[in-house]
Amino acid sequence: MARVQERHSLLANWRYVLATTNPPKGHVDPVSRWLVLTRAAVLPMTLTAALIAGLLGVNEPGFKWWLFALAPIGILLAHAANNLMNDLFDLDVGTDTGDYPRALYAPHPVLSGMVTRKRLTAAALLVNVLDLAILVVLFVERGWPVVAFALGGFFISAAYTAPPLRLKKHGLGEPSVLVVWGPLLVGGVYYSAVGTIRMKFSGDAKALTM
Repeated sequence: MARVQERHSLLANWRYVLATTNPPKGHVDPVSRWLVLTRAAVLPMTLTAALIAGLLGVNEPGFKWWLFALAPIGILLAHAANNLMNDLFDLDVGTDTGDYPRALYAPHPVLSGMVTRKRLTAAALLVNVLDLAILVVLFVERGWPVVAFALGGFFISAAYTAPPLRLKKHGLGEPSVLVVWGPLLVGGVYYSAVGTIRMKFSGDAKALTM
């Protein structure tokens, strides 16, 4: 009975974090802590991009289910890594402070004391390494265009907060999000699953093989 209650409590904690981006009251279990650190509550936008790519490509010649399953894992990890890196970059340049809006809607990993800067850096590196491993598999299967999509997304996502560009500081945050979660993520997952990008003009489909 105690184990059932504990399991129910953990599930309730995870649901709370995913709904609010904030840690539950009281003891914070490791999974809840990780969900807060990676801001997992916003990951559904990335999953949505992957599902759109799947809907567009599922009936196309060359579609491979296992690659379609792998690519979304890759972009979810990339999004999580990006969230971790954004918190690091904003902390280093002095953007994130105790009264900055980022720290008001959800706790900043370091400023709130949830984790040290060193551990946050290690977490970001770990997630990026895992993501790189997936990219290598996709590259072997689909070639260099997958790398181009990945590097484009990584560059814009990092430049969102990292100097010298710091896109969001110059009013370019929303356009960069549109580019990444639009053509780059949808196109990247689609290409990973199908192997080509088909462009339709007046009802005729033409394959763009990159």
